[in-house]
Amino acid sequence: MPRSGSLLPPCSSSVNSRTILCFEERCLRFPCGELIQALRVDSSDLMLLEYKDGRVLRFLRRGEFMMKLVKHSFSPILVAACTVGCVHWPLARDAPVFRVGGRSFLVAVPGLLYALRFPPTCPEQRMVFLEVLFMRFSDYSDLSHIQTDIGASDCDPSFWIRARNKIRTALDSKLLQSGYFVGISPTAVGGQRSELLRVCRTSGTAQVVMKAVLAGILQSVHTDIHEMKPDTENPSRPADIPEAYPKISVFTNLMEALELAWAVSSGSSHLLREAAGGKPAMLKPSDFNTWSLNKSGIVCLVELLMHTGETPDRNISNQPVSEPEEGTEIDKEGGEDEEMNTEMIFPVIHRGD
Repeated sequence: MPRSGSLLPPCSSSVNSRTILCFEERCLRFPCGELIQALRVDSSDLMLLEYKDGRVLRFLRRGEFMMKLVKHSFSPILVAACTVGCVHWPLARDAPVFRVGGRSFLVAVPGLLYALRFPPTCPEQRMVFLEVLFMRFSDYSDLSHIQTDIGASDCDPSFWIRARNKIRTALDSKLLQSGYFVGISPTAVGGQRSELLRVCRTSGTAQVVMKAVLAGILQSVHTDIHEMKPDTENPSRPADIPEAYPKISVFTNLMEALELAWAVSSGSSHLLREAAGGKPAMLKPSDFNTWSLNKSGIVCLVELLMHTGETPDRNISNQPVSEPEEGTEIDKEGGEDEEMNTEMIFPVIHRGD
């Protein structure tokens, strides 16, 4: 049963809603926070729609899906992330999630576009609860009519390509309005332009941020809280929402710092002259507080990433990939993982070099 002060959405008057919201909420307590398992689904497929080649749908993982929430004990900040197998990605209120079918979702992190698919055997109640969670912790849009419009199964690779084309305008608009880039990161130069590499870094960064909160490494001096501003156009907005949701820049700033570090340490910094500067990511006044890393927070976590590299998926390329069942092949290019050097994922820069 959900605890008092739960991060999960409140129960509605609907009997079905009450049943759904009681599915899961297992909580582990740590010195400086709580780790909550909000939802678990036994099977799911995670894929990557590449920006570099719009015809490629790369299979990443098949396995258990989980949504995890981290709440800091001494501040209002929280972190939400999803996992399929060993691959993690963060959620943020300025990171778009589109429902494009009954059990099909497109999930954006600047520089990446994931395709998430659940099997027909997945209970509908869990999909309803997942939608409720996405509404709470991401920039969610229900475009499930797209599957009917396309008239194809989500087991067909062409479905995902066509679904991306249908949401591309809305996706690009959301990212640009929030101050983010569209496509491959402008600081990913040379050997850093691999989208699989960014998947690895996104996964590692999400885990490090969560662990840093729980262990007390990430402290109030490292973060800035942005309180919601008065919104005269929405007087019915809730008056007191204490939680502060992360901006997706919490994670992308760390990844871009790693990309810059690699460019400098490898002697490739001259390639950055073509990189676009972009504008600072900002959220419009809304009904939620946000938090971001300040300069000291970025330095703290980048040093943690670069000098330890201790993330469970740092050798992700060496782990077996669960292949789709016969008849559900989803990667036009074969789905083979690229060879990955650990120091390319989390570049090591020795002090005094």
